[in-house]
Amino acid sequence: MNPKKKSIFDKLVDAVTDRDEKAAAAEKAAADKAAAEKAAAMKAAADKAAAEKAAADKAAADKAAAEKAAADKVAFEARAAAAKAAAEKAAAERAAAMQATADKVAVDARAVAARAAAEKAAAEAAAAPKKGIVMVRSLHIRKDHTTASEGVGGLVAGNQVTIFETWTDGKDTWAKVGPDQWAAMVYNGETYIKLA
Repeated sequence: MNPKKKSIFDKLVDAVTDRDEKAAAAEKAAADKAAAEKAAAMKAAADKAAAEKAAADKAAADKAAAEKAAADKVAFEARAAAAKAAAEKAAAERAAAMQATADKVAVDARAVAARAAAEKAAAEAAAAPKKGIVMVRSLHIRKDHTTASEGVGGLVAGNQVTIFETWTDGKDTWAKVGPDQWAAMVYNGETYIKLA
């Protein structure tokens, strides 16, 4: 048989085989296209999900950053308020301490002034002439506060004298009754002139 000549049967087989192969190729092409479309759809879905996740992550990060910034602002404002309160408290304590010091200085100054006034009044009272009464029958007036001093006059019982100052040696006391005029107030334990 001539190999170049095919029988009708062979031609039919070849046609059917071609048709089956074409159908198979078409089915494969359709399947490949469907698979490619499915893969593309899956990739698009994955890309969309990734984009959505990235957007959600960015939104969460932005929200966290905003919350942290708000918390930092609140913390800063709290620290600033605490620092201001501490500064105001320190200023108030310093002012109170200064006022207390000023009050103490004023009290001390008043106390010093009162003491000085009292001392001045006491000195004036001590320096002011006092009155005395002669208690003995006869009393010599001498030039100085000693029995060895020259006599310059005399007093008798009941005489009133002005005492300008006194002098004592710890045992005897003399009264100055005038310029260069001294009389014994207490002598050898006996009172010669008694304060009126």
